[in-house]
Amino acid sequence: MSRDFNVDQIKKLWTLDLVLSHGSLKHAALKAKVTPSAISQTITSLEQSFGRPLLIRDKGSVRPTPDAIAILKIVKPAFEAFDKLKDINGEPVPELSWINFGTYESIAINILPGLISSFKLKLPNLRLGLKISRTSNLLTMLRKGELCSALITENDNLDRFYSIDVAEDRLGLYISRSLPATLTTIERLGFGTLEPGRDGLPRYFSKFLKNLKLDKPTILSDSFETLRAATASGSIASVLPQRVASRNEDLVEVTSLKSSKRAVKDLGLHRLVVVGQNNCDREEIKFVASETSRLLN
Repeated sequence: MSRDFNVDQIKKLWTLDLVLSHGSLKHAALKAKVTPSAISQTITSLEQSFGRPLLIRDKGSVRPTPDAIAILKIVKPAFEAFDKLKDINGEPVPELSWINFGTYESIAINILPGLISSFKLKLPNLRLGLKISRTSNLLTMLRKGELCSALITENDNLDRFYSIDVAEDRLGLYISRSLPATLTTIERLGFGTLEPGRDGLPRYFSKFLKNLKLDKPTILSDSFETLRAATASGSIASVLPQRVASRNEDLVEVTSLKSSKRAVKDLGLHRLVVVGQNNCDREEIKFVASETSRLLN
């Protein structure tokens, strides 16, 4: 490799580390907010620079070659040091002995392991209470004082709460990768979607279903995880958040459906929000929002 070790090469090494950390080009692309093709081209360029292969590609997954392991062993401490610098201007760590926090099932699977580890590192004496439920139930718990903060999807009833946007997600119609992602397949299998709560579906969800004319679901469930499992098995198609669907590579989005009007650019896009009681400690809510934002983004 050339001794002219520049910023571009550092970025390529960071991309290699990202791919191996996430186990696939697709998941690395989602994290880096680029296309899988761009990730693949970056890795190919890096391999050409070193004059040897760095990844073993196998059915959508990737493994490092011995050369990649040796290279990352040298550069990874530098990446970890850069990550620590991100915390310098982050939210200050408040003095807390107890956090009562809630979120919904699917996002809990994604963030709770990292959130618990972060809390234990920054607040070693903290006791953490967790409630897992749907957004409407979490808001009720907040109103009753049973929770101080919760991570939920955007909702039309947040005026009474202190809220901080932490990330975005997008709805899509997904099907098992083993099946043709066509309208004919959807019509044959039927589709599943979220069961309306006592306040109905969120506005962004109803708008998504209406625009794609998805008005006759085969299955209604209050659990995205149940819908995801049924979809992965090939039993049905399902309307799922992208973060849920892309957790593994066993689903593919159906993009052939046409909306009833001209294509809506942000159809299904929605915010993830940390909300808290107005009378709760704002520093605690800001701290929770900062940690969840870091994990989600």
